[in-house]
Order: sequence, then C-alpha cells, then structure tokens
Amino acid sequence: MQAEARQTVKLSKQTIDLLRNFSAINKSILIDPGKFLETMSVNKNIIAASDIREGIPEQMAIYDLPLFLGALSLFKSPTLFFPDNKKVVIYDEDTKGKTTFYYSDPEIIGRVPEFNPDLPDPELFFDLPQQDLEQLMQASKVYGVEDLCIYGYEGEYSICVKDKKNDTSNVFSLPLKKPTFSDPGNMTKERLTFCYCFKVENLKLLPGSYHVCLSRRNIANFSSLSNSSLNYFIALEPNK
Repeated sequence: MQAEARQTVKLSKQTIDLLRNFSAINKSILIDPGKFLETMSVNKNIIAASDIREGIPEQMAIYDLPLFLGALSLFKSPTLFFPDNKKVVIYDEDTKGKTTFYYSDPEIIGRVPEFNPDLPDPELFFDLPQQDLEQLMQASKVYGVEDLCIYGYEGEYSICVKDKKNDTSNVFSLPLKKPTFSDPGNMTKERLTFCYCFKVENLKLLPGSYHVCLSRRNIANFSSLSNSSLNYFIALEPNK
C-alpha cells in the first residue's frame, strides 16, 4: 500500500490549467519525473516553463496532450496512478470511474533544449498588468490585427496592437507600465527610439500580470508576477 501511495498523484486545478495552456503551445509534451513542466512550440519560437505542486514519479511522454486533458475532464477530481513506465491510470476516488492512458515513444516528442533563463543583452523592462493584456488581446480580435508592438519615441512609451504592414491600420494603444532600461546611465537618442513587435498568436500566456524583459537578441521573457516560476520566452518579430 505504501508503494502504491507513492505512485499516486492528485492533480490540482492549477496544474491542469497549466497543462491546458501548454497544449496551446505544443500538443505534445514530455514530462520528466519531478515538479517541473516545460514545453516548446513546433516552430521553436516559444518556450514555457513552470514549477508545479505535485511530484510526478515517472516520465510521461504524451503525444496528444489535448486528448489527455480530455481524459482528465471525465473526472471531477482526477487522481493519477502510475503502475509502470508505459501507462498511467486516471481514476476518481468517489465515483470509482477509471481510464488507462498509454504513453507514446518519448523519442518522437521534442525535448526542450537546455538554455539560460537569464536573457543575454537585456535592454528594456516593463510590467504588463492583466487588465492591459486582456484589453490588447480583445482589441486585436475586434480589429483583426496580428501584431503587438512596444514603441518608444522621445521619452513616450506605449504598447499597442496593429497591422504593422498597413500604414492606415486601426490601432489600440496603452501607456507602457513602469518602463526601465538595463543601463540607464548610458542612454542615447537611438535607445530611446525603438519598436519591438510580437505576433499576437504567439502570446499564449496564462491569464495574469507579467514582468517583461526585452533582449537585444530578439527574444523576450514574460515572468508571472503571481507565480515566479512561470516563465514564457517568446521570439520577437523582425522589424521590416
């Protein structure tokens, strides 16, 4: 019984929500034993990672993460039982319902490469409150635009959604919150005038507020202000 207890994990809503968010980035995931989840998009332009409360005792190679989440949704309070390294049994202690989910070959699921989460050559930092993020995402849907851009010009800083290829595009903008620079004692006119852009479709973030770091190497880190272990690394789009 003690051995079985060690192989049993009750998933929290927070972890299930995280898995659902990660499934929007990549429909496959390789979960190593421990209390850490990470994923990378097929195009390798988004990486997401976070600690979780539960300790996963076995490697889980899940090719179809939406299907796995669907299996979890069959139960009000899903518990995972790990009988061996080939499958996991999902069951509900109250209803006694259960299902068996078999893993795929881990070799066919891309592993997130090791990388330094401290971005090289950081340039600009700012906060992105949840309300601002929600307004920007809603505006992108209303106007049917695909670009989210951060602008700086003559000491004024803003974040907006627009179609950067269309000079007459509808634009929704907000003031940038708490902007700071990596080397404020060495500011130049060129550094004060900038444009950093993302594709809206790449901003697959869990609802919440974030601290954002933009790097000169065309990558950004979105770090959750409510969960310090939750981080997204998203590639910037080239300025054309």
